Amino acid sequence: MPCLLHFYSRPLWHYWALLLGLSRGLSVPAAAQPVAGTGPPRVVLSDSLVRHFLSRSITVQGIHGLPPAERQAFAAWAGSAGARFAGRVGGFWYTPENAVQERAAFDTLRRIVAELHRVQPGMVVQGAIFEIVYAQVNNLRVPNAARAEFGEDTVAVPTRNFRLADMVYPGYFNVKEIDGYRWDSRPPGEAPGIPDMSRTETQLWFYCCARRQLDAGCEAIHFGQVMLMDKRDAGHHGWWSMLQRVRAYARTRNRGFVLCDAHTHSEYYDPDPQRPLPDSARQLLFDFHSYPLRATENDTVRAGTHGARLEIATSDARNAAIFGRSGGGVAPGGWAVRRLPALVELDNWGRCTRPGQPGQWPCIWGYDEISWFATQPSDYRDEWLVYATARVQQLDPNVYLQMPGIRGVEAPPRPVGLYRADIAGQGDIIRAIWAGETAQRGQRLLLYGPSPP
Repeated sequence: MPCLLHFYSRPLWHYWALLLGLSRGLSVPAAAQPVAGTGPPRVVLSDSLVRHFLSRSITVQGIHGLPPAERQAFAAWAGSAGARFAGRVGGFWYTPENAVQERAAFDTLRRIVAELHRVQPGMVVQGAIFEIVYAQVNNLRVPNAARAEFGEDTVAVPTRNFRLADMVYPGYFNVKEIDGYRWDSRPPGEAPGIPDMSRTETQLWFYCCARRQLDAGCEAIHFGQVMLMDKRDAGHHGWWSMLQRVRAYARTRNRGFVLCDAHTHSEYYDPDPQRPLPDSARQLLFDFHSYPLRATENDTVRAGTHGARLEIATSDARNAAIFGRSGGGVAPGGWAVRRLPALVELDNWGRCTRPGQPGQWPCIWGYDEISWFATQPSDYRDEWLVYATARVQQLDPNVYLQMPGIRGVEAPPRPVGLYRADIAGQGDIIRAIWAGETAQRGQRLLLYGPSPP
């Protein structure tokens, strides 16, 4: 069944998958217990259960590119450390070129989920579907079960492939206009495009990708930069329709739920976009929000120090920090929230141009967030994670720090590669943070911050 598991590659690091299962060795809220009935054990989501998973979240982006022995070693470490949520395990940035590549990608994802669950069955594994689609999507067959779900006549037209032209914005075909429609300057039909969620073909593509990742064992899916894909989707009708189909399919798989998120402060489904309800009564699209940390460079008197701190955003810009700004309303599970819970992460984007130089926000000292972190001394990285864990909760108790487990880094002149907490020296401190052993240390660091590197 075609879809992608794309190898999120600005270089080699953007790959991801997911995991989940019933908890072994974790204290799980009562709402997470199986619901009696036929079929697989089912879980009833609640606000407290979502927070339970997010409170021990770790980024595992790039694990599928590791050799099997290293992959298994990382899974064993993450499970023994107490991880409850493995982020960005599945998903691909580059669309597979053919059915063979696609099948291989999802087979690898299935194996990774199984490896994670062998160590910690209660872990939720996250997949991803991003704001990009390549022309080779035209080579991939649309599963007839998904076509039927969208009302297509699979008798009159027994088979068909996906169609890039029916997914992208009309502006994609304007040779002069690239920004917002195409990801590079190649001509239309060759350049990857930004999907338009108001189009049925895009909804079908995202639904198929989600099904494949749920079939592989994922119980969470990250949906990328939603604001790039909603320019013609007033009231988010296309988004809501697609997400509800994904949630309905998830009820037939795994433990019967899927946690959906995207890089956003808040997005709503408004049946009448011209007359939205008050925010407190509006329907939220996602189960939680996620966002980069947006750390701020420290001004220090010592030459050569490249520290960073976390602060409340002073701007209302859509790309400012999420602390205090995660939208409230009615969660997809039906409960009301003043602020939807959110994850913040050391993000990577690899487009910072002056390493070591300040003043290139949102870059930190000329690096993206994870690349800045990876270039710091190991002792400082430990201190900073203790500080950041405490500081995030101080700034906004609805937000949780997603620990950096595996993430791609680009820190010139070093070659592109992966940061790995288990071999970079942060394995013990992450375990200690989750065990509550660093709480007092974190409170002290809130007074003066970690010492500059």
